[in-house]
Amino acid sequence: MKPFDKIVCLPDLLRGTRAFPEACFDLAREPILQGCGVDIGYSPEVRTRKSAWTDGGFDPDEFRRLAGMDSESAEARKALWAALYHAVPSRAADYLFAFISEDTLLLTCEIPPWLRDACRDRGIHYVDLRLSPLRFGRDFYVCVRSSDADIGRRVAEFAVATEEIRMEAAMLAANVRMHQRELQDYGRYHFDDLNGALLFVGQTPLDASLLGPEGRSLRCSDFADRLRLLCQGRRFLYKGHPLATEFAEEERAQLERITGQAAAPCPLNAYQILSTHDDVELVGISSGMLQEAPWFGKTAHVLFRPFVPVDVPGNPEAPGAPADCEGYQQVHFQTFLAPAFWCQSITPGRPLPRPVAALTPVPHHHGREIFNQYWDYAKVMIWQRNLWMEGFERSGGGLLRQRIEALEQGAARGQ
Repeated sequence: MKPFDKIVCLPDLLRGTRAFPEACFDLAREPILQGCGVDIGYSPEVRTRKSAWTDGGFDPDEFRRLAGMDSESAEARKALWAALYHAVPSRAADYLFAFISEDTLLLTCEIPPWLRDACRDRGIHYVDLRLSPLRFGRDFYVCVRSSDADIGRRVAEFAVATEEIRMEAAMLAANVRMHQRELQDYGRYHFDDLNGALLFVGQTPLDASLLGPEGRSLRCSDFADRLRLLCQGRRFLYKGHPLATEFAEEERAQLERITGQAAAPCPLNAYQILSTHDDVELVGISSGMLQEAPWFGKTAHVLFRPFVPVDVPGNPEAPGAPADCEGYQQVHFQTFLAPAFWCQSITPGRPLPRPVAALTPVPHHHGREIFNQYWDYAKVMIWQRNLWMEGFERSGGGLLRQRIEALEQGAARGQ
């Protein structure tokens, strides 16, 4: 194995979002220090005297200028990021790698293709971190992939077992179905029949997983022929992304023009759809929900490719990922926080850290709470759940209801 004297964290310097990658680096910093005896420092975006990047004189703004991202407009920078996602000018890559020595292991987060290719061309290894698209577990999984085959094999020893993932899906499905039956028994809610439907899963328009090789964000019109074929003999439903309502309406209208049939909006959340016994199939460009579907026994059609291809033995995940992106291993969030995981994965010859090889068991949803990312799991937890409704009533909701009723009665009497 190649020895790594340095571990340095490096985010996508062209992407405007910093919270998620910096959080990953912050969470990994102390476990790596204790487990590997290496201080990963801080990314070039963090202005601190402790940064190896700052000490070396690297300037992220100069890198962006060399890459051609010199616009001050936020919208223009988003467009430039998409255009540069797969390839940057050689002068920018050369400037960056002038500050990276051969004995360095890069710790990246959602590594863009241009950086992955530049590392390969220069013989620089990396460990890339992403959140798993399988989000139905009691907490989310962290996906890890290394360009170093030895590290990859050792990370695989910590991977979440296929049987456990199946159990997580089965427990969540049972939970959701029980809740739905209870609401139906009491006549509190009617759930749509999904039998015989094909449901399109929408995404946000700037999702990195939609970027094709030429840097253009893909749309449903790019897959018109396949969509028309899949729609034959099935009702067509549409589940738009909740954070892209205007785009969702445009996409739904485009789907109706492509297929020649109505694309009725589906109000159900992701896990109500996946947990149903109804015969429903899913289709989309690259949504993570399509990767979750097979674990619930649902057929999913991935039109492009998954953003985080997961490598699980016996994995039922839909295929479609290019060979150079395969191999992400899923580890528990608690494993990601353990010094022993980093020690055994990156520096296996080093004695295991004492006395703290791992934290005591972390709370349920600890990762979700830290990252404030629940996706549709939040609806499983709180939608029409008695504890949350009782909490609202006891924390002032009941009094608020009484006051509103009094106001309405007063308005009806003309007061």
